[in-house]
Amino acid sequence: MGFIKAIIKKKVRSAKVSIERDNMINSLRKNVIPIIRNRGFKGSFPHFYRQLEDRVDLLMFQFSAWGGVLYIEASKCSPEGHTDASETFYEPNKVKVYHIDIEHRQRLGKDLYGMFEFNKDNTELISFAVRDALKEAEEWWDSSASWWV
Repeated sequence: MGFIKAIIKKKVRSAKVSIERDNMINSLRKNVIPIIRNRGFKGSFPHFYRQLEDRVDLLMFQFSAWGGVLYIEASKCSPEGHTDASETFYEPNKVKVYHIDIEHRQRLGKDLYGMFEFNKDNTELISFAVRDALKEAEEWWDSSASWWV
């Protein structure tokens, strides 16, 4: 009987996490994605890129597997694309943040310890915090070294 209860409890928790995550994604689509599109980003959730003359800016949204936390990472690469450690080449429009070595990434939300904690009641508010944190990404893209040169 304990095993069945554990499975049911896990499914209920999983459904709750999924609903909260879906609510957060909807809030991001409403309040953040239009902003990054206006700034020249292409791609689809959760991976976005912006092709510039001297670099490609990358942005990734990632959820904790345990729910309630959103991480946002920025990175950049050469305007020609990126070859990762396994020698796999990615065109500029196919590079993802996770293809870039971790030392060339920036987690957003420095005032929140790099985590945007959310629940079913605050996804709109958190999406506004994410929108504000995009300023960190812009500053990092402009000021960090072009590591591929």
